[in-house]
Amino acid sequence: MNSQDKNTVFNNFDFIYKKHIRSVKFHPFDSETEYPVMNLNSPGYFILSFDDLEAYTKDFTYKIIHCNSDWTPSEDLDPMDYIDGFQENRFYEVQNSFSTRVPYTHYEVKLPNEDVKWTKSGNYLLKVYRDNDENDLIITRRFMIVDTKMKIVPEMRSTAMPPYSMSHQELKFSIQHSGIKIGNAEEQIKTIILQNGQWRNCIKNPEPTYIKNEEIGYNMLGKMIFPGYKEFRPLDIRSFKFRTLQVERLEEYTEGYELWLFEDVNRFGSTHLFTHDLNGNFFMATHEGRDAILEGEYGKINFSLKALSPYNGEVYLLGGFNNFQPTEEFKMIYNTDRRGYQLSTNLKNGFYDYCYGFIPKGSEELNLQKIEGSSYETENDYLFLVYYKEFGGLYEQLVAIQKLNTRPE
Repeated sequence: MNSQDKNTVFNNFDFIYKKHIRSVKFHPFDSETEYPVMNLNSPGYFILSFDDLEAYTKDFTYKIIHCNSDWTPSEDLDPMDYIDGFQENRFYEVQNSFSTRVPYTHYEVKLPNEDVKWTKSGNYLLKVYRDNDENDLIITRRFMIVDTKMKIVPEMRSTAMPPYSMSHQELKFSIQHSGIKIGNAEEQIKTIILQNGQWRNCIKNPEPTYIKNEEIGYNMLGKMIFPGYKEFRPLDIRSFKFRTLQVERLEEYTEGYELWLFEDVNRFGSTHLFTHDLNGNFFMATHEGRDAILEGEYGKINFSLKALSPYNGEVYLLGGFNNFQPTEEFKMIYNTDRRGYQLSTNLKNGFYDYCYGFIPKGSEELNLQKIEGSSYETENDYLFLVYYKEFGGLYEQLVAIQKLNTRPE
């Protein structure tokens, strides 16, 4: 390993730092597709798991850091203020894949555990690194611990703001804080709205439209709107031996499998079509083995996107499997002969949601609408978060979380 690989640039968001680390999942114990949120005194736990395609046992360490609502570290808190146990701990659950063509080593840890428990609500950042060296980062993951003290009442409506009435979804909500006196709402209360669990395009701290008694309302027209986008594109690769709906052809080799998917098309301006999706998430599953975690195969998956000419910018394959991060590994290459974009990547047996993102030339802003389009009818999850800091308090408490799903009844 050279020094450039080892000294990675730290990100305080969900990120995978090594190409050989795959199938990273961080979720509550009872749902692979639920958001990383848990009540402070819950008897439940999170599961962090991932595969290492270098397929030999390594010494990985994880560390938990309490953060403010903006994901900067809570500098007024000492780790002993929010951790019962040790802030840094090692992985002990390590297993090798079983009879797979592509070998890998699987790592897993449950949080909290006998080594570490959290004692405060708020945002937490989980860092995973190798050989006790924080510069040799492997994974970062965000999670949230809520101590419910307030109530959120959310609502979605189609926006009347031109030109967004057919493409965007507008939100409003109120916070009920019975028994809690708030002297300065703008300083003590922070609010964040996430669409499908993503922080990239979240709405932060909208101004309240009214403050009365023990309620704060947020109902300013045109200020809390999201593109509805389209339903995610589904990919069922639970089998590498039989073609599923999205697979045009497949090949089986001694060293592994390769699948070619049917060519995708630009959906901008197309009619909305409802499909059951995972709102960008994915999960492991296989038809060929009993244990998808250790018997699931990795295959080379070939994606293609029709485009008569290249776009003036870069196109990326995005989904929960890569944290919706437009990294070089998932940048699509334009093929002049095929008149479209192409990308090959390794994925494990399972069910995936994906979409295509675009970054215009000279910009750093990720645009999903150019290729995916947008419709106000799309089913999305919205997660409302409320943070509260007492006068003289040392940290921002996470005091309310509410999920709103926009699927029509």
